[in-house]
Amino acid sequence: MAQSRKGALYLLLAAALLGGYILNLEESRGQSKEEFPAIDWIKAQEQTDVGEIEQALLARDQEEAKAQQQETAMEEPEKKPMDKQSLRKRLGSAVIVGDSVVEGFLDYEFLESDCVIAEKGLRADTAAEEIRKALDLSPTQLFLSMGLNDLEYCRGDSERFIRYYRQRISEIRGDYPELPIYINGILPMLPEAVEKKAELGQADAFNEALRQMCEELEITFIDSGDLLEGKEDWYQKDAIHLKSQFYPLWLNRMEETAGL
Repeated sequence: MAQSRKGALYLLLAAALLGGYILNLEESRGQSKEEFPAIDWIKAQEQTDVGEIEQALLARDQEEAKAQQQETAMEEPEKKPMDKQSLRKRLGSAVIVGDSVVEGFLDYEFLESDCVIAEKGLRADTAAEEIRKALDLSPTQLFLSMGLNDLEYCRGDSERFIRYYRQRISEIRGDYPELPIYINGILPMLPEAVEKKAELGQADAFNEALRQMCEELEITFIDSGDLLEGKEDWYQKDAIHLKSQFYPLWLNRMEETAGL
């Protein structure tokens, strides 16, 4: 190692000497040797102890390695455990209210009924009872996930959907004005589902209406559609409901958004 570094150093010195010589060839005539800084620097380095050079090079390498590690840590956040026990613990005292898609948390046993209130066919206009059950659990955060069934019930009318949703939010804030509320967007469906029920094709319009409502009411909107991009095999046969792979990622998105 010492011989290799010493050789590299001498090559560097030789290159510097050659460069200085070429650049100053015409100007050097009649000048004294003191006017050649490259030569002076080389002579100074010849007097430097090889051990000192080795230490300087080692220190430089260590600094570069440390900087690289810090940069990597910033680019790749620490991955959190995604097993069922960890997910339940991380959710804490938060509660999720939703439709049959949310039921997947219970069906796949990622979460238990003390933090998930889900009902097949749940809509914004019928969710008052389920929300009341959730509030009775004294949640520290409340996540709502509705809209799938509203697409068909409201016949694609996003304004009607938002009126119902606003009523539910008003009821929550009337009793718990300080409770943090998070609104999940309607998850994307595969094209074959839309072919069977055209109203499902209004999901984007409903989500945009939800975004605007959340901005007006100062509520956080959670868009998790990107988690399903290129994941057609994560859908069940109906091209609407989802398999187990999606749920840890979805819960992690909610957790990160709420800072749990």
